[in-house]
Amino acid sequence: MLIFSDSRDGNTYRSVQIGAQCWLAENLKYLPSAYPATTMPDGAAMYYVYDYQGHDVEEARTTTNYQHYGVMYNWYAALQACPPGWHLPSDAEWFALTDFIIDNHQHVTNSSAGFALRSRRQDGSPLHGGCNTSEHPRWDALPPRNEKGLAALRRWARQLLRGARLGYGKDEFGFTALPGGRCSYGGFYRIGALGYWWSATEASPLRSWCRQMTIGGTVNRWDMGKNYGYSVRCVRD
Repeated sequence: MLIFSDSRDGNTYRSVQIGAQCWLAENLKYLPSAYPATTMPDGAAMYYVYDYQGHDVEEARTTTNYQHYGVMYNWYAALQACPPGWHLPSDAEWFALTDFIIDNHQHVTNSSAGFALRSRRQDGSPLHGGCNTSEHPRWDALPPRNEKGLAALRRWARQLLRGARLGYGKDEFGFTALPGGRCSYGGFYRIGALGYWWSATEASPLRSWCRQMTIGGTVNRWDMGKNYGYSVRCVRD
């Protein structure tokens, strides 16, 4: 684990070697501008901080969501957000990450790769050392504590069928994925429950490939609209 300092703003990040790749082990925090979720991007680079609805960069940087989860970028901003010597990973580089941990570690499968890459901080985690916490940054409980009765039983049943019932973030490789949520449709959604990260690879003129992690343990690949706001992880050139 090495420490990288971004000369543009002084932010420091942990980095981690996983196979042949060196990744930032935290969500990127580079924030040259700030916009409310309701701003229409129209193909321009946009930068968002979860629940911040202003334009003041310094004010946005003081928020706990910025400190815990970093910045959300639309795809146009994500392409140029990584510091010199680093870049936004391609779709193939995301595949290389998950393929490496699955191919080289027998206990890691397609359905559990997310558990291996996720932060250990989770509400209700059975792990020790402060992993069980309701304070951010962390993943939501499994199932969410606000579900009761039949709804909770149904969720538990779905998780059991998927083999995810006893699954919690283990952070086995130092990637420490945290769920920063997303910015879309004029609002902010699902912090603590879902993590989204851009790739540099287009799926179509209006959509690009990304990765999504949920409390269920998989690393999902989706093609999403380029104007959505997602987190960024950089990989070394």
